[in-house]
Amino acid sequence: MLFHNKNQIILKITLGVAIVAVVILSVLFFRQYKHIRRLDYISLHRQSFFRSLHGSGPLTAADASSTQIWMTFNYIDRAFSLPSTYLQNNLAVSDSRYPNMTVEEYAKDTGLSTATALLKVQDAIVVYFATSTGK
Repeated sequence: MLFHNKNQIILKITLGVAIVAVVILSVLFFRQYKHIRRLDYISLHRQSFFRSLHGSGPLTAADASSTQIWMTFNYIDRAFSLPSTYLQNNLAVSDSRYPNMTVEEYAKDTGLSTATALLKVQDAIVVYFATSTGK
């Protein structure tokens, strides 16, 4: 009986130490992540991630149909290298959540179907590439 209680105490202590270690490591990881983010190192890797997914550079007008309703305007701007306010101005988005709102949220706010809102976004992307110089 005494041996059984001793094993339970050791197990509880080990479990407690493991939980404390996980919490400490999580806090350290989060602090390091914030520091790296502040240095803007992560956003540079995001751009190289897009390049690796989509070839040698950002997406083009030919890729406009790959836009989906779950994407935020910020995501779309980065993927297509659009000016940060281009879609906001072109689509007359006045919501304060822009650019962190999704195309689906834009559709709900404007009373459009998600299909119509998505087509408007895709058309705006095509127009941007058709009218911008050097693209």
